[in-house]
Amino acid sequence: MMDKNIERKKSLLDTMILTPLKERFPTVGVRHVQALLMFFYMLVTMLTRSTMSIAVVAMTDNSTVTNDDIVYYDWENTNIILSSFYWTYIILQPFSGYFFKQFGLRKCLMGTMLFNGIAFTLIPSAAASFGSMGVIACRMIQGLLQGFTFPACHAALGLWAPLNERSKLTVLIYSGCNVGVILAMLITGWISSSVYGWPLVFYLFGATTIVWCIAWFFLGYDSPAKHPRIGVAEKHYIMEALEHCEEEMSDSNLPIRQILTSLPFWALAICNIGNTWGITLFDLEVPTYLQKVLGFDIKTNGIISSLPQITQLGLSLVFAPVTDYIVEKKVISLMNCRRLFQVLGSLVPAATLVWLAFISKSQATLIIILLNVIIGLTVFLYNGSYINHVDISPKYAGLMLGMENSISQMVGLTGPIFVQYMVPDLSDILLWRNVFLLVSVITATTATFFMIFGSAKIQWWNSWSASNAEAEQCTLSAPIIENKV
Repeated sequence: MMDKNIERKKSLLDTMILTPLKERFPTVGVRHVQALLMFFYMLVTMLTRSTMSIAVVAMTDNSTVTNDDIVYYDWENTNIILSSFYWTYIILQPFSGYFFKQFGLRKCLMGTMLFNGIAFTLIPSAAASFGSMGVIACRMIQGLLQGFTFPACHAALGLWAPLNERSKLTVLIYSGCNVGVILAMLITGWISSSVYGWPLVFYLFGATTIVWCIAWFFLGYDSPAKHPRIGVAEKHYIMEALEHCEEEMSDSNLPIRQILTSLPFWALAICNIGNTWGITLFDLEVPTYLQKVLGFDIKTNGIISSLPQITQLGLSLVFAPVTDYIVEKKVISLMNCRRLFQVLGSLVPAATLVWLAFISKSQATLIIILLNVIIGLTVFLYNGSYINHVDISPKYAGLMLGMENSISQMVGLTGPIFVQYMVPDLSDILLWRNVFLLVSVITATTATFFMIFGSAKIQWWNSWSASNAEAEQCTLSAPIIENKV
């Protein structure tokens, strides 16, 4: 291992000497192109995921229909429809790291995005032919295929994002989520209230998946080592900064047991499970809350539902450079930086939720402001526990997120079902109080656990390889041989 490190350092030194200054570590390079592609990946994914929370209101409320040719359905299981996406969302996530290693990030995302778009586009036809069960089936297919989404983004960051650029590239990629939700809410609300009706939404957003697949086919690559046009200096800059190389990334032995017995992993996993439950519930139920409790029409509903995402986008653009400055200049330790943003992204919204729980429906303006604060501030989680996977293991960030997110989504899918039974009368604001208070307690508790037991240091098992596995196997088998002798 020492010889390998010396060779890598020598190779980097030779590159710096032989490469002209203007070609060294480009300010804007191939790594930014890959991040931009992942931005649009998140955008298109959210278009085909978040649309349903507004669309289902239009599909089941005849007051939104301005064209008599547009079909309206009298369904009472809308929360079941909303939660059905998450029934299968968890299935492939634990195996995402394995799929990325076996087939490569490029092929995995190409295939899943293509068939996700097909399933989404078929929703109007499935609703007409099979009713709500047809929609549920399409959403389950989407959930299965979108299981790679967040692990893929973390895997890309682990391959392309050096530490001192990690916050900016993370925000660039994950802001696609905010932009996608904003567009989904605004466009879905506008189209659903127009003469074109809600079916056009599915055809329009379904087409965007094809456009992304074409761009990804020509421009997307699995890693710096496999990119045919990356500069030598940028390639070494990325790979040295991430402290791993293509040979190490190709190992088929994964340190799953080591990860599952790591306290820093469980600290961020438990925190993100709490965050996911609350965020999933709010993302799916806010449009219903706005319609049933406050009485907003579909177009206004879409606008108001998009406001927190606009807040998130603005905050992320402002604070991403601040985070990188804090890390690069070592103003505070990396872990304290993560704790700071966890407070802003979890504890402040949790406190605001308590306030929201005791407001009457006559204070509609204040309710909208508080919802904007609660959901908007969760963007700080991307600089807290959400990016912590890459801190503790750049090499296995995608694998960890896949394992963690499977548990998170198993818990998260209970959110809409929880509302279905805890709030039988969706127009009763007092029943919603219990939902808000429970989300507040869970969010605050899990965030505190992360801030106490989390870490931002690269863990020893980040360097796990086939040789480590063989050595461990020898160690485990040695006492058995000795006993036999």
